Amino acid sequence: MMSPGKRGFTLIELLVVIAIIAILAAMLLPTLAKAKAKGQSIRCVNNLKQLGLSNRMYADEFNDHLAYPNWDGGNPSAPQGWLYATKASDLPSGAPSGIPDPVDPGWWYNKTVQASQTGLWFKNSPNPATYLCPVDISSKTYTTPTSAGGRPNKLSTYVMDGAVIGFPGSGWPTPMKITAVWSPMCYIIWEPDEFSIPSGGTSEYNDGSNDPTTTGEGIGLLHSKRGGNALAIDGHVDFVTTLLFQNYIRVGGGPGPGGKSYLLWDNTTTSGH
Repeated sequence: MMSPGKRGFTLIELLVVIAIIAILAAMLLPTLAKAKAKGQSIRCVNNLKQLGLSNRMYADEFNDHLAYPNWDGGNPSAPQGWLYATKASDLPSGAPSGIPDPVDPGWWYNKTVQASQTGLWFKNSPNPATYLCPVDISSKTYTTPTSAGGRPNKLSTYVMDGAVIGFPGSGWPTPMKITAVWSPMCYIIWEPDEFSIPSGGTSEYNDGSNDPTTTGEGIGLLHSKRGGNALAIDGHVDFVTTLLFQNYIRVGGGPGPGGKSYLLWDNTTTSGH
């Protein structure tokens, strides 16, 4: 007897199956994208919480003083800061002075740990990835070489408030004590909005510190169009909307003594700035 012939899919059946798969994929991909974005946001918050612990442990070890905020523009004479060192005496033998850059080709290339080790917080946060938001490392200013217009500071997504040393015009003032900050709710580091700057944003990362009143400054929009994450002195992390951020940078308009705010808390002036 002859065996019966095998029956395959018809063209129409195949097209129907492909259409069903396409529909299911279209329904599933947005859900997967949201889950990925949520995971990245949680990781960013966890990064900030870990850095908050590092800030507290550093202050406990150094008579309640905060770390220098890397308010330096890469100046090779600046003190060692929370994020990095620029002086040759504070760097590994043979390393060039200035902001360590393990991302672009050069002496530091692929030396991520060594670059991060130059910062004062590294002892308590020894994972270089803790300093970087997983969304930020895909941004254009991060992936573009500094020599081609990318940002100078690629060690961290987050920047420290210049209020720590009073937003100085020159010199290297001693960082203030935590107990001198008018409220533990004040923010010490946040993710800035580099794209709000007319010049392209690299000025937000010219070093490891910022003046939040700088023209065009804002809170980063890496996880939401409404605002971004900020770490407070007491170690908690808040989602700060763009509106709140702008309210907090009104000199003399804050809820603290003399009009100090949660971003402008310099203790050497009445207004906090």
